[in-house]
Amino acid sequence: MDVDDRILGNLKEKRVVNLAQRLVRIPSAFPSYEEVASFVRDEMKAYGLKVEVKGDGGKGWKRPNVIGTYKGSGKGPTLILSAHTDVVPAYDLKLWKVKPFEAKIIDNALYGRGAADTKGSLAAMMAATEALIKSDIGLIGDLKLVAWVGDEYHPPDAKYFDGESYLAMNDLIKGDMAIFGEPYDLKITYISRGRIWIEIEVGGEASHSATGKGVNAIVKSLKLIDSIYGIKIGEHPVTGKDTINVGVIKGGVQPNVVPDFCNFTFDIRFGEHLTTKAVEDMVKEKIEAMKQADPQFMLRSMKVTERREPFGFPKGSNLNESMKKAGQRIGREIPYGGALSFGPVEDWKDRVGLKQGCLFGPGETGQAHAANEHVRIDDLLVAAKVLALTIPRACGVP
Repeated sequence: MDVDDRILGNLKEKRVVNLAQRLVRIPSAFPSYEEVASFVRDEMKAYGLKVEVKGDGGKGWKRPNVIGTYKGSGKGPTLILSAHTDVVPAYDLKLWKVKPFEAKIIDNALYGRGAADTKGSLAAMMAATEALIKSDIGLIGDLKLVAWVGDEYHPPDAKYFDGESYLAMNDLIKGDMAIFGEPYDLKITYISRGRIWIEIEVGGEASHSATGKGVNAIVKSLKLIDSIYGIKIGEHPVTGKDTINVGVIKGGVQPNVVPDFCNFTFDIRFGEHLTTKAVEDMVKEKIEAMKQADPQFMLRSMKVTERREPFGFPKGSNLNESMKKAGQRIGREIPYGGALSFGPVEDWKDRVGLKQGCLFGPGETGQAHAANEHVRIDDLLVAAKVLALTIPRACGVP
């Protein structure tokens, strides 16, 4: 029996589903992180992993991150499997057809908060690791299984963006390649769009609304917003269409006063055919055109509050090829895809040592944070099998 057959023989479908259900049944929205961390810690220990719990904390919160290590011979690359354990609260309970933490299966789909984002991914990673160890498969490189916390809420007094960043910046995780669990429709998501947040304030002239006088800053702003929405930014073959969104708008003081200010912020996402500077220049051109066309238009300020260039790992990496081959072994073609964001990974990847990486996991991206969040059982099982067969291919076997 070859390595693949041994691993698949020890990867029990009921076990994968059971792990996902047990994870979903643990409410883990901020700041209730201890129970899910304890569950994952005990599971990892039962598999035979060397387990550490490391994390930061602040006023009224702690972020326990669990790291499990399966040691290889020390002469091969280290693979990190990483997924977060926290979830957003179960908003809009009236819209849910099941209790959010019941983990009920309906029509071959597991429902519950966190099922897709990202407890399904974590369950698949845990089951894959367990099957590998049960199969007595030795590795050349190390395997790191990381269950971290802090993706969905960032305490104002936190030094680090999230638990994974804490581990990276304190040299608690090291690796050559990583698979980050996220609901990306079972695609090898190796590249993400860039983003820029631009905050603009337009001025006006206050007056009583009944006089017909004054300069309405909101009206002027709406014209500029409409103009910025007309920017032709384009499309990338992997990450898809670029997007423009005005997400925040504030202006005026009360209905009977002509507003003398309006403040609004754009979130613009784009592929690697653009840069943040190029997008910023496009917005500035629209502002200049407004100034030329309307002498009453007053720009008070424009500032960039967030700037991230498009980012990605090499498409043709050994990790990605290993995942493709693992999919082929189970008769499933695993396509490439583009991500909304890699989060702060770009900030610390070099410190960790990452040269290869991707986002991958079961569940539709649109299910994240949604009412009736769910993940299909078939996709959950495919994810577990692909991960299980990727590990020996990526880390190597003696």
